[in-house]
Amino acid sequence: MREVTFFWKKERLLNIDVGPMYDIVKEIVFLSYVKRIPKDIRCVFKVHFLKGKTPEMLNKLYYLEVLEILHQPTIDSEPYLLLMRLDHPLPNMNARTGGSTTVAGSKLDGQGMTYTIQGQAMKLRLLSGLARLMLKPDRTSARTLNLSINSDQGPLKPKQMQLAKYAYDQGYYDTPKRVRITDLSEGVGLARATVSEHLNRIEAIIMDDMFSSFDRQYLKPEEMKKIVESIEIEASDNRHEDDESFQLLINRIRQNIEAEETSMNLKNEGFEEISNTEIEDSMKIYNEKNSNNS
Repeated sequence: MREVTFFWKKERLLNIDVGPMYDIVKEIVFLSYVKRIPKDIRCVFKVHFLKGKTPEMLNKLYYLEVLEILHQPTIDSEPYLLLMRLDHPLPNMNARTGGSTTVAGSKLDGQGMTYTIQGQAMKLRLLSGLARLMLKPDRTSARTLNLSINSDQGPLKPKQMQLAKYAYDQGYYDTPKRVRITDLSEGVGLARATVSEHLNRIEAIIMDDMFSSFDRQYLKPEEMKKIVESIEIEASDNRHEDDESFQLLINRIRQNIEAEETSMNLKNEGFEEISNTEIEDSMKIYNEKNSNNS
């Protein structure tokens, strides 16, 4: 289980569909889900409005609909509690993955927007890639959550966890090792090659979960295009495909996809221009330097 936090500065948010919210609110904080399925995400928010602004004004934003005022303050300094339907491409994708959720406390305020999600690493990579296509975050941070042996929310499946724990208890990861792969295979009743393959896979999963970065997640061109298609279908179903703010967002995503493809093509062309002779010469120089240093 991983947790990833994205942060965008206010001045950059003004250039996408989130920008108009700053004309209505001082702060909006996500508190909890009430219902969470694709195309129908209902959440409770705490909202501080600008002077003279009201909850009804949020309905002008294509991605928000006020369903119920749960608490109306008696003084301006207090917040509203609102039940709202959320219909934005990023949380919609979050709901569709089935393996990630938004963390309470995610908010938009005078500094910018903080969006924290938890879930499986593979699911979070997809969301990270989509977030970057919409507007590259100013900051991204990630941490691992709850890797307890008794938890089913870690990166390993139960059987993988059992094998890893057995290998650890038997001293396979001691320095020096107290047992060999052969000893482990006899203990669990599996072929030596099978145990070796499983342990290699377990180690790769743990290393990836601990050290994988979410600040530069690149999606394949076909993945990016499928995402855009799904966003446009949802927008058509919900009848806001012609909304000016939505068009601004989808155009930005297309521009970023085009820039990504151009960058990838340039990199590929650059690699193609390197001949085998150049590679061999570079390796020769590298080996000579290492030999002299030793």
